[in-house]
Amino acid sequence: MNDSMPIIKAGDEIGNAAATKLVLRVAPDRVLVAAHSDVEPDSLISRELMLEGGTENYLCALENCIYDNPMLLLDYKRVTIAISSRRFMLVPCQMDDEQARAAFDALYGSVPGDTMVDVATRAGVKIVYQLQPGMLRFIERTFDRPTLHHHLWAVIEHFAAKCEGAAVSREMVYLHEGTADVCIYRRGSFCFANTYSCSDADDAAFYVLNAWRQLGLNPVGDELQLIGDRPVRDAIAPVLRNYITYVMPAIFPAASMRMGHDATKAPFDLILLLLLCE
Repeated sequence: MNDSMPIIKAGDEIGNAAATKLVLRVAPDRVLVAAHSDVEPDSLISRELMLEGGTENYLCALENCIYDNPMLLLDYKRVTIAISSRRFMLVPCQMDDEQARAAFDALYGSVPGDTMVDVATRAGVKIVYQLQPGMLRFIERTFDRPTLHHHLWAVIEHFAAKCEGAAVSREMVYLHEGTADVCIYRRGSFCFANTYSCSDADDAAFYVLNAWRQLGLNPVGDELQLIGDRPVRDAIAPVLRNYITYVMPAIFPAASMRMGHDATKAPFDLILLLLLCE
């Protein structure tokens, strides 16, 4: 066990697990956790648990992380898990799951692990993505009937709702842990999403602008909204304003303020999972 890992003991902070929703994002090097009780005021907690063992022992590191933190194993009202998978594709909702998996195989070939299909109903797309070998089996035997999503699902669906009926096109960017999740909505209709690894703020600015130009957004009439990592936002916003007139912060969900006074300090996508997965 990693001595520096913050251990969360069962019962330390969860008063009534049966009334509490647990959400996780399983990333390549960490597990991000949030939990909130429907009956206890100001009950939101969030944690970041780092993995050890490297990519070759990823599943073992993930198992150790989960089992070393007993709070994650309580009998929750609902468990929702987002998987950070970079091997994914978007297809129209009109495709059935068999067709969606066939399209994924045509793009990536035969890959090890499980191919999952996630439905982003508001956006009108399915996200087809890969789970590493053994991960699905581990999740299903460890948690009680968990709901699985691709890591982009929550931001795609949230911003689809916020952009619905908009008269302008918008690029919505979520910055977190050296990553930029980018979604574009053309006059209210979803048309693009991708996730980029950004080693620094310059990389983030490049990917944001490249997506804007590829989708042909109007630099003087359309909007670019940013949320997430504050230092990165502060660094790239002045750069982006050299090319785009309307660069502004995205609004954090007002409903999250009822969860806890530190809601804005929790990962944005985990807050969305708690709000979306009722």
